[in-house]
Amino acid sequence: MSDVVQVDIELLGRHFTIGTPQGEQETLLEAVRLLEGKISTIQQHGKVMDADKIAIMAALNIAHDLLKTKVGEGLEMAAFQRKIRNMGEAADQALRQNQQPLF
Repeated sequence: MSDVVQVDIELLGRHFTIGTPQGEQETLLEAVRLLEGKISTIQQHGKVMDADKIAIMAALNIAHDLLKTKVGEGLEMAAFQRKIRNMGEAADQALRQNQQPLF
């Protein structure tokens, strides 16, 4: 079991202490920098919003960017996830159709 370390960060003028596995502090701090960048962009280009709305918009932007990330042969992450989900549903349906009654 890995040790958890506490990392202090500040976002939108609020202080947070976040637990992260030993050795993952830099990854967490990189995520904080990414979030700070999105927050800054929203604050520069948008109307004045409260901190909660800014945080939600930043999170949505990051999630959207992640889903647009290309995987494999240029397939977007969202399309990849849909294909996997569809394959699982097709497999479930095939299994249901092939079930024989026990009696």
